[in-house]
Amino acid sequence: MTDRPLITLSIVSHGDAERVNHLLSSIQECEPDTKRLQVILTDNLGSDLPEFDSEPWASLYILRNKKQYGLAYNNNRIFEIANGEYFAILNPDLIFEKAIFDQLITSLRKHHAHLVAPQIIDTNGNIQDSYRRLPSPVELIRRRIPGYHFEPLMPDANGLVHPDWIAGMFWLMPLDIYCTLHGMDEKFKLYFEDVDFCTRARLQGMKIVADTNQYVLHDAQRSSRKKLYYLFLHTWSAVRFFMSPVYRQAKLKIRDR
Repeated sequence: MTDRPLITLSIVSHGDAERVNHLLSSIQECEPDTKRLQVILTDNLGSDLPEFDSEPWASLYILRNKKQYGLAYNNNRIFEIANGEYFAILNPDLIFEKAIFDQLITSLRKHHAHLVAPQIIDTNGNIQDSYRRLPSPVELIRRRIPGYHFEPLMPDANGLVHPDWIAGMFWLMPLDIYCTLHGMDEKFKLYFEDVDFCTRARLQGMKIVADTNQYVLHDAQRSSRKKLYYLFLHTWSAVRFFMSPVYRQAKLKIRDR
């Protein structure tokens, strides 16, 4: 017997107290045994999150920042105290409608993958573009042209998609995978941490998959399209990634296929 949790859930809040509450409530309603789950919350504003009842969980901790940090920094700090067999990173604005953790773990094991995510859909049932091919500067410009419509990658016979990267709104992986990759690169600020992480994983021969048999609800904020500050951060992070050796190595790998 061991008291080790099955999964550590990493959730970072930027003034999302109500959303965090809805997310945790939906997990309690859907997952069969929340006592297997360690929940670690980061209050990036320092005093926004209330105290949550820890009784339903294996344990629950709240880290309260004295100043605001980026997504990579916050998740890396959570990882330092995570003790689950698996590590899951969740956006606070997700809602569970059914149990999916066991099914995702089965997908990881059965298909010898290293990172898995469910399908992400909005409240109208539309598939969101949460997994994509390796981005390029031209693609980022094209996505902002009016009339652009993304086409989701097609799943294989098992319902799995094999993208180059998966958005960090929902990741599930063995704890040692996050350790092997040394976490997220803290040089990125809010954007492209996930692109860089998945690209580094693939360069090390790791397999990332999206399981379209499983899904969660998500209402995308699209902050980079609404506020100049977030647009600046998105552009700055994109330039940093496209100038990085990780991107150059990934482009060479694609060219040599």
